Amino acid sequence: MKRFSFLLIFMAFGLMISCENSGESEGDVSEADILIETDNGEIYIKLYDETPRHKENFLKLAGEGFFDGMSFHRVIRNFMVQTGDPRTIEGSTAEGDDAGYRLEEEINMEFIHTEGKVAAARYPDDVNPKWESSSSQFYIVTGGTVTEENLNIAEEYYSSNLQNKLYVEYKEKLDVGEVEGDFNDYLADMGFIYPAYTEAQRIAYRGKRGTPNLDFQYTIFGEVVKGMDVVRTIEMLPTTGAENFNVPTKTVRMISVKPINQ
Repeated sequence: MKRFSFLLIFMAFGLMISCENSGESEGDVSEADILIETDNGEIYIKLYDETPRHKENFLKLAGEGFFDGMSFHRVIRNFMVQTGDPRTIEGSTAEGDDAGYRLEEEINMEFIHTEGKVAAARYPDDVNPKWESSSSQFYIVTGGTVTEENLNIAEEYYSSNLQNKLYVEYKEKLDVGEVEGDFNDYLADMGFIYPAYTEAQRIAYRGKRGTPNLDFQYTIFGEVVKGMDVVRTIEMLPTTGAENFNVPTKTVRMISVKPINQ
C-alpha cells in the first residue's frame, strides 16, 4: 500500500503537533452536509463552499455509496485518522487506492489543521509535485499540543516545500518558453513572499490541538461539527506501528457515508 505524503512529514516532525478546535465543540448538526455512521458511532461533517471541487466530489461519492464499508486504515495518535481506500471494504476486488482519479488542489491559506478539520490525503511531492488530492482518501485531524516553536518550524518547512513546488512550475514554463530568466527572477515577477501564519491563526492554535506541519500543503475541505468523541475512540485503536503504516489491529468501518438534506 502506498503511503500518502503527510506520513513522511509526520516522521520528520515527530509529535510536534498543533491546535484549534472546530471539532471539539458539539456544534450545530444543521450545518452538517455528511453523516458518517461508524461501528463506534456517528460523525457529522460540514463541507466548505470555499473548496467547491472537493465538496462536489465528496457529495457525489457519498451519494453513490462509494465509501460504505470502508475501514479506518491508518491511525496515528496525536495526529489523525485516515480512511477512504476502497480496498479496505470486506471482500473488495478494487485495485486502486482511491476512486481512480486525482483532484486539483484547492488549498485555502485561511484554513489550518486544527482539531476536527477534514482534509484530502495525497501522494508525496516527488511523485505529486502539484499537490493534487486523492479522490477519496481523507483524514480527520486529532492533533497534539502546539507551541510557538512548532509553528515557526512549520512555516520554514512549508516555505521550503512551496519553493520546490514553484520550481517545478517554473521549469515547465521555461521549457515551453513561457518565462525567461532564472528562478529568482520568476519568484520576483510573481511577487513571491515567504508565507507566514497570521496572528489570528497563531491565536487559534493556542491551548488547542492540531497538526501545523501539514498546513498549507493539503486541501482542507471540511470540519467535524459533531462526533469528535467518536473520532478520538478510533484514534486510540491499537496499531501495527509506523513500520507497517499504522494499520489498526481492530477494524472500525464506516457503515455508511451519506449526504444530509440532498
